[in-house]
Amino acid sequence: MRLSLIFLSITILLGCSDKENNSSEIYLGTYRIADRMIPYPYIIKETKDTLYLFDESGICIDKTTKYSISEAEEISFKEKRLKILDENDTSLVVFDLQDTVNFRTFKNGQPNPRYAAKFQKLATEDQLYLQKIKKEVRSFIWKYDFIEDENSNPNQDLDIEQLINFKNDSVSIITNYYYQGLKTISDYETKEYHIFEIDDIYFLSFQKESDNPQPIYRITGYDSQKIELVDFSSRDTKRISFNKDSISIDEFKKQVEDTAPYSNCYDGYQGEYYYDDVTFNKGNEFIASYVNDNLPKNESKSGYIIIHFNINCFGNVGDFGLIQMNRDYKETSFSKEIVSHIINRVSELKDFPASESQIEWLNHKDVHAFLMFKLDHGKITDVCP
Repeated sequence: MRLSLIFLSITILLGCSDKENNSSEIYLGTYRIADRMIPYPYIIKETKDTLYLFDESGICIDKTTKYSISEAEEISFKEKRLKILDENDTSLVVFDLQDTVNFRTFKNGQPNPRYAAKFQKLATEDQLYLQKIKKEVRSFIWKYDFIEDENSNPNQDLDIEQLINFKNDSVSIITNYYYQGLKTISDYETKEYHIFEIDDIYFLSFQKESDNPQPIYRITGYDSQKIELVDFSSRDTKRISFNKDSISIDEFKKQVEDTAPYSNCYDGYQGEYYYDDVTFNKGNEFIASYVNDNLPKNESKSGYIIIHFNINCFGNVGDFGLIQMNRDYKETSFSKEIVSHIINRVSELKDFPASESQIEWLNHKDVHAFLMFKLDHGKITDVCP
């Protein structure tokens, strides 16, 4: 049995080699479920008479022959049966008929397009030097000025920056949250990554657990100062850059030691706190008292400070957002000291119940929540919800 599995693996890997046919089309999996944007980290390569399926690390895991995407109604791999719902010059929308957990049908058994997965057709660009990228990215710390999208928590007033340290097979990311130039709070996480190439198209992917899919980014440019990427994991395509930062790797390691870890248990989708009543166990009176303790006294304004955050499946808090309003619900700003104090106190709250969904149709592991602090002349008088 073991020899048969080894032979099958070798056959697939050898079959994925297509050196004689240089003409191919590459389709990058972007996301599935239209209103949740859950990453779908697969790549399809189409040649004249064969379709290849690659996973998030660039490994060819299957192939099928005698199919053409433009002519087929379905693409049948061993573990995926992809019904084509839409195909055009730039994208491909498919529904996996074999994956009945993630791809849900209507009651009559027909595919529900809401749960379909989208692939982006990629055009070739300038050739890059893959081995140079793999080697040099580990030599520097990179900075990413975070670009928010519909996957992000509501946020108007925090500037979010990520510092990235690529190692041999893992990457550490520190996320810093700034308010009016003051770093208010930070968290970090570590995950695996892969840099790979398929037919002169270059990719960067991150990996966590097998049940926590991460997006695949396309690498479009690289030099010793900048990594240029395209992110297809939301409705609006984002061109982003990792820029070489001035801090050293040793300085980064020291920052990690002084930073609390936080990671979503399931990055693709967060539920809402009211789905399963994920509210603070000790109640809002405790929160108001705890946050009021040692509250800076340099603020005289009245209004509302709203802290958005996620609660992961371990009850930890992270992924912050900030919105501020006056009593007329118009934009305002409070002092750096009071905002920093409130965010840090919220981050220390540990008595949230388990966030993982108990509802069959909501397969989330983390929830989005918020706390709205009502201030009267700089003192917290109420907390909602």
